[in-house]
Amino acid sequence: MTHDDAALDPAAMLALARDQQRSVSGRMGAFVPYILLAWGVAWLAGFIALWLAEGPEVLPMTAAAPIIVVLFAGAGVVSIVLGARSSRGVRTGKDAAFVGVVYGQAWWIGCVAIFVIGQAMVVNGMDAELLGILYPSAYVFFAGLMYLVGGALWRAVPMIVLGVWTIIVSAVAPFAGAPVHYLVFAIAGGGGFLIGAAWTLWWSVSARRRAGSRNSA
Repeated sequence: MTHDDAALDPAAMLALARDQQRSVSGRMGAFVPYILLAWGVAWLAGFIALWLAEGPEVLPMTAAAPIIVVLFAGAGVVSIVLGARSSRGVRTGKDAAFVGVVYGQAWWIGCVAIFVIGQAMVVNGMDAELLGILYPSAYVFFAGLMYLVGGALWRAVPMIVLGVWTIIVSAVAPFAGAPVHYLVFAIAGGGGFLIGAAWTLWWSVSARRRAGSRNSA
């Protein structure tokens, strides 16, 4: 077999393509644990702040509300920055780019729609105090649904698992009533993100070790 024949060998080309795909996936996946960590901290600290404001009332709501807004905004910035760094130098087709743009825009469209729906419910007679239960539950449910859809689009099993868990938390927490539901979101929701961060970090390290073993062999 000549050098040209070896270069055109389908099996070798397939193996090379798989190695490159694993390399790209590993580089992109290396940032996921830190994104999940940022959201885990935001959920845990943010919802605990709301509970402290409405439960033992040791923190004024004028302080608790900005805390959760800043934490969630910070987690969003971390996600954007690390997501951009992970895809730097990676070529994507038009279809993949279209999916990414639509998925990204769906986040703010859905969040605005939930806010408008809540206000419409108040206009139609719902007690305004129930917004403290409706809004967190609706936003958490929407986030879980988006994680689930994102996991299906990019075939990311941890994202699918996290999405399902988040949806479950959003459905169960309202039964705890206010302000205990904030603790459910903080512990179960934030804890889910932190566990997901640890899981994906272990998976990423294990994948790199396996890749290193294959390369050395």
